[in-house]
Amino acid sequence: MNILSLFLLPIIFLFTYYLLKKLDFLNDEIKYSNHKKFGKNNISPVILGGIYFIIIILFFFTNELLILKISLLFILFLGLLSDKNILPSPKIRIIFQFLILIFLVYYSGLKIQNLENDYLNFILSYDQINLFFTIFCLAILLNGSNFIDGLNGLLSGYFLLLLLSIFFVSFRYDGIIFVYQDEVKIIFLSLLIFFFFNIIGKVYLGDGGSYLLATFIGYYLIEYFYLNPHVHISPYYIASILWYPAFENLFSISRRILRKNEVSEPDNKHLHQLIFLFIKSKEIFDDKKINSASSIIILFLNLPSFVLSSLLATHSQILLFIILMNIILYILIYNFISKNLKINK
Repeated sequence: MNILSLFLLPIIFLFTYYLLKKLDFLNDEIKYSNHKKFGKNNISPVILGGIYFIIIILFFFTNELLILKISLLFILFLGLLSDKNILPSPKIRIIFQFLILIFLVYYSGLKIQNLENDYLNFILSYDQINLFFTIFCLAILLNGSNFIDGLNGLLSGYFLLLLLSIFFVSFRYDGIIFVYQDEVKIIFLSLLIFFFFNIIGKVYLGDGGSYLLATFIGYYLIEYFYLNPHVHISPYYIASILWYPAFENLFSISRRILRKNEVSEPDNKHLHQLIFLFIKSKEIFDDKKINSASSIIILFLNLPSFVLSSLLATHSQILLFIILMNIILYILIYNFISKNLKINK
């Protein structure tokens, strides 16, 4: 990465923003979905996240990542079809997600190979099982990331913390291969630019942006772990920095099954939405600031986990404990706010 890149990133962002605003192509399409318009303020946002990041990826990423580039183009296109309400069916989108992820995982040779358990590692030694498991993990991350992208700056801020953790771990431990270092730095800087406009509601990631970023993050973390077998970075370090979007997805599915609701249909009962409603009920912030304030609070709640996971990236048992504590805290907060909101009603 050179100095020219630092000047190009904000230029590309502003050019993309004003072009999409002028064309009125992706302005305020959240009217199609109750989930997407949750916590909306009066600002008319531009859903430019996917377009902006795909330009960055195509322009700055090495051709060694050609399969990833192609896959990200497909996943962005799928997200844009959702953003424009051309493909509103969640079930059909999930089918297309799996087809794209099959292409990415199979042709890039992406594998999750070590879970630090002989029995599980033996099962994963079968190529077909490994293929399915890797695709399943990516799909969980992809949809979980889309779930938490309901408040300004939440998903973009979470991924910023994640990349900061990767930077820290990469420079903390000797011998780490910081694979695709320039590309990751480019994504981090472009995400930082996007975050400042995202947190004030000027721009949204949309389905296209959340799908694209989650796919890249998932792909990169699997490669990062796979290419550093000589340094004992725990696989549960990767799990611990991805726990929130992953568990959000699994918890939402479980919640809908237990309540006999349609699993694939979106709702407004995710944790970040309950936190938003809880803060709104307390009248702590001005209505225009509740959205961003809710995101910042959730990011601060995740910050200790990122710090501990980064400092203890080689300690599997402690990392598993951190993941467990995060899940318990999530459930406790969810149940507390749910009961409180019902009482307030």
